[in-house]
Amino acid sequence: MKHLQKTLITLMTTAILAGCSAESTEVAPQPIRPVKLLEVTDVNAASIRDFPAKIAATKQADLAFRVSGQLIDFTLVEGQQVKKGTTLARLDDRDARNTLLNREADHELATADYKRKGELLRRELISQADYDLAKAQLKSATAALANARDQLSYTRLTAPYDGTVAKITMDNFQMVQANQPVLVLQKDRNIDVVIQVPESMAGRAIKFNPNAEFQPEVRFSTQPDLSYKVSLKEHATQVTPGTQSYEVVYTLPRPTQINVLPGMSAELTLDLSSGNELSKTVVPASAVMKRDLDGENIVWIYHDDTGKVMPQIVTLGRVTTDGVEILQGLSLGDQFVVAGVQYLSAEQTVKPLRWQRGV
Repeated sequence: MKHLQKTLITLMTTAILAGCSAESTEVAPQPIRPVKLLEVTDVNAASIRDFPAKIAATKQADLAFRVSGQLIDFTLVEGQQVKKGTTLARLDDRDARNTLLNREADHELATADYKRKGELLRRELISQADYDLAKAQLKSATAALANARDQLSYTRLTAPYDGTVAKITMDNFQMVQANQPVLVLQKDRNIDVVIQVPESMAGRAIKFNPNAEFQPEVRFSTQPDLSYKVSLKEHATQVTPGTQSYEVVYTLPRPTQINVLPGMSAELTLDLSSGNELSKTVVPASAVMKRDLDGENIVWIYHDDTGKVMPQIVTLGRVTTDGVEILQGLSLGDQFVVAGVQYLSAEQTVKPLRWQRGV
């Protein structure tokens, strides 16, 4: 009996010890580490700026007569299209014609007298002085005749180029003075888009790169869903008084889909990023570590589908005040760990701490 009790006690002790040993050999699960993530976004997105703009005519001229007179033929209307060389307005030219007749008569008389004096000089019947006087009188008559013809031509106002009559400032049959504007003619082949750029952006706004991925474009208020490419035309080098901004002018062919008139409002979109440099992602310095195995610089990429992180070899650029430039290794949309990277391992499961604005 005593032997049986000892046997039972021994078996129970062995079982208890075996259970304790099995429990002590179990490995505790590894805790999921929380990590702070940033997402790689388009570094140039913040450089795309919209500027309010005004439409202006590429060429505009205030046309006026060079002589005074009364308008007798002025039937244009504002908005009318005219061709180069078309007569736009005409003054009463009766006085100019009469003056021209007098000058023609004087020229004919001076010509006849010059020929007669030449024959007399050849026959030595007059002096050289008389001949020189006749020659001078002919030149004077020729100049007066040319001037009379010019004065007659000044009574007609012709279009210097194809364009649109933008504004009329006089009515028919009115008396006009010399150099008094009669109408405004605008060239209608191209139009200009004028913006005011702050001095902090002026240097980048005037650097037009035709090979850039994003080209400047304009949208008009009448049809904001349509955009048109523009090219840099000119820019001011003196600040606009009272605004501390510079005027920059872009140009484009006049759109055929809509009727765009000078003075209309528009919106111009510019890419103010660095001109010829490639886009570089800038990450916090804490996101980059040097791997002991091979000395490569890596960042830890987080994968949404698995919830794990993997090392990614990257090529570093300059160190700036905003962080470290990544030249190669990261793509748009990648999520990477920015803190505690020294505690991570390949295929480690992590939990995003919270989403931050990307770089």
